[in-house]
Amino acid sequence: MAATQEKSTIQNMPGPRKPYVRWTFYVSLACLLLVLGLVGGAVYLALNVSPQTGRGAEAGLKAEARRELAGKLLAAGLSVQAIEQYEKYFDEARIPPDQQAQIAYTIAKLCMDGGRYEEALSWLYRVEILHPKTELAAETGSKIVACLERLGRYTQAEYALQAHAAPSAEKTSGPSAGAVAARIGNDTITAQEVLEAMDSLPDWMRGSLRDPARKEEFLKQYVAEELLYRKAKKLELDKDPQIRLQADRALRQLLIRKVLETEVRDKVRVSDEDIDLYYRANRDRYQEREAYKIRFMRLPKDKVEEVQKALKAGKDFAFLARTWSLDEASRARGGEIQGWIVEGLDPTGLGDPGKLWKALSELGKPGIAGPVETPQGVFLFEIIDHRPRRDLPLEEARAKVKADLFQERIEKAYQDLVSQALAASDVQIFPEALRKAEDNDKPKGGAESAEESNKTLPPPGPSSGGPLPRPSAPGEAQDGT
Repeated sequence: MAATQEKSTIQNMPGPRKPYVRWTFYVSLACLLLVLGLVGGAVYLALNVSPQTGRGAEAGLKAEARRELAGKLLAAGLSVQAIEQYEKYFDEARIPPDQQAQIAYTIAKLCMDGGRYEEALSWLYRVEILHPKTELAAETGSKIVACLERLGRYTQAEYALQAHAAPSAEKTSGPSAGAVAARIGNDTITAQEVLEAMDSLPDWMRGSLRDPARKEEFLKQYVAEELLYRKAKKLELDKDPQIRLQADRALRQLLIRKVLETEVRDKVRVSDEDIDLYYRANRDRYQEREAYKIRFMRLPKDKVEEVQKALKAGKDFAFLARTWSLDEASRARGGEIQGWIVEGLDPTGLGDPGKLWKALSELGKPGIAGPVETPQGVFLFEIIDHRPRRDLPLEEARAKVKADLFQERIEKAYQDLVSQALAASDVQIFPEALRKAEDNDKPKGGAESAEESNKTLPPPGPSSGGPLPRPSAPGEAQDGT
């Protein structure tokens, strides 16, 4: 029986394992180790990679969104909020230095527009550091000067201006610049510059500069104007749209004037025979008008009778005017008016040229005229001298005759030039557009008289006060004869 049990036990014992079972175990173990290795590598990379690299895509997308938001805020007029978004974009965006400099310049400009000059200055200095050779260097330099000037740091502003304008300063101070008439910091103003400025003045002004004291005064004024010009440049007033518009218009007028001088004035000639014929045909235009030299006094009503009695008694008019006249401007001169008074003028303050001329012409000779009552007081006049009207001989009128004839021919030549220019060009003129524009500018309900509405505009030109300047006659001041 024991033998039977032993045999049964032996039969129930497992036999030797098959080979494929052992290889499966080893493969599973290898796969497990491989998975553990991959997981460990991923954990290692996650722990050792740069944090910025991990957030790069997200940060870049966020920064671009900020820049877009800043642009929209700026377009909506929300400058403060736009500056905030641009600053965050500057800090977060991964962009090269030249683009950083452009963003910094944009922020600085917005700060300046908002009057935040210290912040603007900080950003402008960043522009210079980030990209020293930026194409914005000149603009950056001028804005640094403007910020310093606005902040009241005038010395620093002057140094900054010289630093950014060093090449031009060295150029103007070279050995060929001539004698130095003034010095502003490291810059010089040469005597030649000042003399050229004097030469550009009208004849009557140049004549007054023969006096050395007047020349020195002109030099001081020239230097003062240069300082004011520099201050305007520091404040960037030269970039103001209205200033630029006025400068463009001034340049336009200068160029037009040059064309007129070349095409018109230089081709007009006036001979002595022409002057003689023109004088004979227009003799009534060349007369010396009747005129008076006078003194006057303005009195309170309660003093008129007393002063008149004193004058009849032989008292000096000038003495009485200095004593009693209410007119402070003429009282110290004894009431005397400088120069001749012709019809239509009223240098006395009477307020009515017609009344003044009537009072003088009724007397018509040296003596006492008046009184003339006004709300300001009672006027008395003394005629010192009377000049009757007379025809001017050609010898005395020659200069004016020549100027008048020259101007008449200039205007005709000008009109011919305009007609030729219009005929030679493809020009269309729409005067009704002006009328419509004027109507649109008028306030609603404001009626215009029929007389005003029927007026036609004179053609632009020298004689109509239009936008085109006229060349002056030889020896004639530009503002008149």
